[in-house]
Amino acid sequence: MIFKLISIALIGVVVVLLLKSTKPEFAVFATIVTGVVMVILLLSTLQDVILSFDKIVKKSGVDEGIFTAVLKIIGIGYLTEYSSSIANDAGCGSIASKLQFGGKLTIFAMSISIVSALIDVVTELVNMV
Repeated sequence: MIFKLISIALIGVVVVLLLKSTKPEFAVFATIVTGVVMVILLLSTLQDVILSFDKIVKKSGVDEGIFTAVLKIIGIGYLTEYSSSIANDAGCGSIASKLQFGGKLTIFAMSISIVSALIDVVTELVNMV
């Protein structure tokens, strides 16, 4: 798996470097396509990880809503980082930094439900004692 990923990345880098010298306007698209191909390659691994976490959640008795929120937060983090990297590669550092800020705010807003659920669990544990 990792060798396929590295191969795709290296081929993408070569294509991007060649395009930058001949058709720089297409270099960003080559970067995006390379990234998308790499993500598609990683989807099966990601699915395995999510299924493993799902089994852990079911065994632990943790609310599945919390699990879903955590997965969404992780996804937002990865998508924001990926999109920000593309913006940086395109020479739009200002847009990239604003995108990262927006992603952090979204993650912060979504984490409120997790913190609330954590407080509920701690309260229940304290009341049991």
